[in-house]
Amino acid sequence: FEGTLPLYIDQQPFNIYYMTVSGHSLYSRAGNMMSRKHWEQVENMDATEPVKAYIAANLELEDALTYMVNALEEAGIADDTVIVLSADHFPYGLDGDGKLGNLPNLSELYGYNVEDNIQRDHNRLIIWSGSLEGKDPIVVDDPVSACDILPTLLNLFGAEWDSRLLPGRDVFSDAEPLVFESYYDWKTDKGTYIQRTDTFTQTDPNETLPKDYVERMQTIVRNKLNYCDSVLDYDYFGYLFGNQD
Repeated sequence: FEGTLPLYIDQQPFNIYYMTVSGHSLYSRAGNMMSRKHWEQVENMDATEPVKAYIAANLELEDALTYMVNALEEAGIADDTVIVLSADHFPYGLDGDGKLGNLPNLSELYGYNVEDNIQRDHNRLIIWSGSLEGKDPIVVDDPVSACDILPTLLNLFGAEWDSRLLPGRDVFSDAEPLVFESYYDWKTDKGTYIQRTDTFTQTDPNETLPKDYVERMQTIVRNKLNYCDSVLDYDYFGYLFGNQD
């Protein structure tokens, strides 16, 4: 961050993408330079070494973001800058083979026993702007996935877009929340469906759902996955916007 931020901070507007690797495995004090660097900050935590090493390694990103926010504030543009922070996978390096049924360290980190892909991939999306400081955080506790990031930002920035072309939704809208996996597992505000066991668990067991609710959601998920595959297989956007040779 220190090496790159001066390259664009005075060139507004800017759109910058960072992918951090400082938080990657291996997760041990001896085997990870970032974990060793921040070990004193975690050594007294009530946790196993892999979990402490994971948290320690990711404190490097904490320092980087602190540096960035301070620089934005000093430049007087923090209120005009939006930072979006998201993960692209679960910390599979915490456990030996990263397979369901053998994730004790991940379960310790999450605070519950990880039994399916939906639980395994549970994470956070953070959208921040200096203009929001001093205000209560807006918390969205409906199911949200990475597919929802783009439509959410498009609406927040007032851009025009066709909702039929994106499989996600604006998380601040009243559109039906849906998280789906390539394994055909899915989750809504009404419950969670696991393909491997063919089970649907309602969020509120006392709520009466339509008899065809699960079947309807399965159809939606299949259609969305087919669409996602077809976009890549047939260069759909190239065809739609006339970019093909």
